[in-house]
Amino acid sequence: MSEERQDAIDARAARWVSRLSGAPLRPLERRRLRRWLSAHPDHRAAFDYARTTWSDLGSLRDAPHLLLEDPPSKARMSLSGSRRRPFPSAPALALAACLALAVGLGALWFGDPTPLLLADHRTAPAETQRLTLSDGSQLELGPASAVAVRFTAEQRRIELLSGLIYISTAPTAPTEQRPFLVEAAGATTMALGTEFTVEQLPDSVRVAVVSDSVQLTGTSSTGSAWQAQLPAGQSLRYSPESGAGLVQTVAVETIAPWRRGRLLFDRVPLAEVVAALNRYRREQIVILDPALADREVSGLFETDRLDEALDKIVRELGLRQVTVPLFATLLY
Repeated sequence: MSEERQDAIDARAARWVSRLSGAPLRPLERRRLRRWLSAHPDHRAAFDYARTTWSDLGSLRDAPHLLLEDPPSKARMSLSGSRRRPFPSAPALALAACLALAVGLGALWFGDPTPLLLADHRTAPAETQRLTLSDGSQLELGPASAVAVRFTAEQRRIELLSGLIYISTAPTAPTEQRPFLVEAAGATTMALGTEFTVEQLPDSVRVAVVSDSVQLTGTSSTGSAWQAQLPAGQSLRYSPESGAGLVQTVAVETIAPWRRGRLLFDRVPLAEVVAALNRYRREQIVILDPALADREVSGLFETDRLDEALDKIVRELGLRQVTVPLFATLLY
């Protein structure tokens, strides 16, 4: 069996096992699962392995300390059957137990369900999508992104639910009086005939302008209203908690490098780098030690070689990583 086909089967099995840990399957889902399991013996083998892995990780939530004993033989988990991918060692399982306690493995696969419920358009990890809106404006979704489009007689509004977008507004016709607005994290960006990006970061939103200008308005959690106008070559971060940050000058050619198959980081906190890499992965990267989140990363990476990028980052920062097959890569 080819590596690509095995990876696809493993990923499908992990999604089913993760789904089974949530709400009861609907009748249609049960039929689909039965059909998939009976379609090929490899499907059943992958499903059994993923289910056993999930069960082992879940059992560790009650006693993760057992895996830290020396020697760790008491805690080492055994799996029935053989698989081409070895299960992690005891220390790796200890880390996985911490992960399960902190965030729950199911969330790594399904994430926030809101985009699935509200999105008009969304992309999968590593997928991008270009759209032409009804007014002629161009919208490009980055990987693992979702938007809701709300065009009415009064306004043209886009809500960024997750991820990042690049917008090129159509030239304003004499008959077009509706403002073009992008809403994200409680603030609104109004396009003034422009190209710009809006990106959700782990703790803030970043707007960067490629041409013309935009006007931002928002209110912080303390009730303080703020606004800013950004011309081309400037960016601004804001958050619901602290409001608007400082305006920064950026080179236009470095804005949205993901559109050209690249990721560019210049002294960027590791937490933001991981968030960017996770848009291209099903097996999410998780930083287990919060003290590592602010470590800075610099580099230019190709999006089709991000495993190499992660290995380089781990080496340069002196980190360690372990992978729980099908589910997550843990940094500590």
